[in-house]
Amino acid sequence: MGKLILGLENSPWDVLYRAALGCAIMPVATLLFGNQPAASQLLLAFLAILVSLRIIPGVLRRVLPFSREVKNVWTERRALAKRYDSYQWRKLLGLGLGWLGYLIISRQSARAPLVMAGACLLAGAVGFACWRRVSRTIVAQSSSSVTG
Repeated sequence: MGKLILGLENSPWDVLYRAALGCAIMPVATLLFGNQPAASQLLLAFLAILVSLRIIPGVLRRVLPFSREVKNVWTERRALAKRYDSYQWRKLLGLGLGWLGYLIISRQSARAPLVMAGACLLAGAVGFACWRRVSRTIVAQSSSSVTG
C-alpha cells in the first residue's frame, strides 16, 4: 500500500488527484454557504481544503503502518518541499485545474470563483515550472557527486 501511495505522489498522478479535490471546492462552498457563495466564503472553503491536504496525510502517516522505506522517502520529500516550497505550488496547480474544470463543466461564470481558480492555476503552473527547473539541477548535482 505504501508504494502505491508513493506512486500517487509522482507526476502526473499528484496533479490529477489534487485536481479531483479542486473539483470539490465549489460543492463544498455551496454545501457550507448555500448557492452563490461570496468570495470570502469561497476563500474559506479553499483554505479548508488546503488545511485538510496538510492534516489528513499527516494523521494517516502516524496511524497507518507504513514501511521504514516509505517513511524515509516521505521524510526526504518533505525536506525538499520545505527547502524549495515545491509542494505548495503543486497543490495550487492541481486544485486550480480541478476548480476551473468544474466551473467550465458546470457552466458557472461568476467572477470570483473564476478569478480565484485561474489565480491558483496560474500561480501553480509558474511555481511548478520553476520547480521542474530546480529539480533538474538537483538531479544533475546528485548524479555528478555520485560519479565524481
